[in-house]
Amino acid sequence: MTVKTIQQADQKNHLFHFFILSFGISWICWIPSSLASYGWNTRILPDSISGLLGAFGPSLAAVFISYFSIGNQSLNRLIKRFTIWRIPVKWVVFVFFWPAFLSFFATWLYHLIGGRLPDFSHPPVMNLYPIPTEIKEIGPWPLLPVIFFQNLFLGSAMGEEMGWRGFALPRLQQKLNPLFASLVLGIIWAIWHVPLYFNANHPLYETFWGWTFLGTIADAIIFTWVFNKTRGSLIPVLLLHASIATTGLFISTTGPHNLISLLCKGMVVLGIIIGTESFTPGYPAIGKN
Repeated sequence: MTVKTIQQADQKNHLFHFFILSFGISWICWIPSSLASYGWNTRILPDSISGLLGAFGPSLAAVFISYFSIGNQSLNRLIKRFTIWRIPVKWVVFVFFWPAFLSFFATWLYHLIGGRLPDFSHPPVMNLYPIPTEIKEIGPWPLLPVIFFQNLFLGSAMGEEMGWRGFALPRLQQKLNPLFASLVLGIIWAIWHVPLYFNANHPLYETFWGWTFLGTIADAIIFTWVFNKTRGSLIPVLLLHASIATTGLFISTTGPHNLISLLCKGMVVLGIIIGTESFTPGYPAIGKN
């Protein structure tokens, strides 16, 4: 075997081990909670704690594999992706406002075809968070920055993006073009969420998994586009992930919102694919992975 062939085999093993460990950490936390929601076993941890621990599966796996399987240099390169902070303003605007624009646009389309507008005065955060009565009287908006930073540092953004985009995506793009790398990662990302759909206490329990599954794959393409065009920085994808999570809490949506937003995402994804040059990686800025 040539040196290049050995390196490619090692790369595949690292990715495989990363995905297995990511699923293992997350599903060990999530599956017992899902079973407990039906009374099939004794709840070990509150859903909020098990959900948070599970959300950090990909990032913990990326750190573990980088340090123990590849070496300290790989972990340093992963961490350096947080230091690529010179990001064009247009990308900062996009990652902050795209989720809200998508939500409002999908709701507007639904209203345009005769659907009823949701109650914007009572967004999901009012039910999902223990908001004090004083805050409820003036509305949840003063909590928006607090919950945004919670999602950014102590939620799914930090819990996932070091793994999906920081570790897995660059390695997948060494073997596949950006579109196919995104599709592979998107499918894996969507499957990773499966236990949450079976937790009767989780918001995903009441959603149709099919649209969300396809929406996650579309999101993976958009995340790759942002990641590639910001020189492989983790900062914009973290902000985008936190913006998506926060938007879902503070903006009420319509019943068929997931389907309509999927169609809107599809138009954006089509534009990204057609503009293949804009989909090409603008990195590596910090060497090989």
